[in-house]
Amino acid sequence: MGTFNTPATENKKKLTSNLLSPLPVVLLGTLVNDRPNYMVVGYVSPFDFGRYVFLSLYKKRYTRIGLHEHKTFSLNMPSEALLKEINICGSRSGRDINKAELFDNFYGDLKTAPMIRECPLNMECELHQVLDYGENEGIIGRVVKSYADRDCLDGDKIDFRRVLPVIWATGGDFNYYRLGDRMHTDPGR
Repeated sequence: MGTFNTPATENKKKLTSNLLSPLPVVLLGTLVNDRPNYMVVGYVSPFDFGRYVFLSLYKKRYTRIGLHEHKTFSLNMPSEALLKEINICGSRSGRDINKAELFDNFYGDLKTAPMIRECPLNMECELHQVLDYGENEGIIGRVVKSYADRDCLDGDKIDFRRVLPVIWATGGDFNYYRLGDRMHTDPGR
């Protein structure tokens, strides 16, 4: 191993931010004081082939109350049409406003994980594990069931060009973006 400033790396700059970005915006839903509440999550990751999800949650979040009380939550992937609602859910606390009024709420198998009908994709999850990170918690959820709007499907597969997800550049300029064009179609799939 050589030094960092070698001819092969001289056009590189060291950064301290996470470069695994952009990521889709999701609205995390919980039932708080018998009312659906939603917050924006920009860092969420599937693992174990999608059977589980991981996200980070600031301990002072209002949504956290319902997550710990009921041990359930939902992840709702909004489309571009919900940008106004995304901004409200990302900038206002459920302590101050009733976010349930922003959406048509529904429930699946888990009766305490509210989901948003206007979001093309929804997942209901059981709280599996909480990891303590000081001011934040790492939340691991087991995906119980997933739902997709029929008009976003090509057969049984999700066509993300129909979902129109909002992408958040969490490691870049912290702005929202659109999903780009499909680059390759695998004829075997």
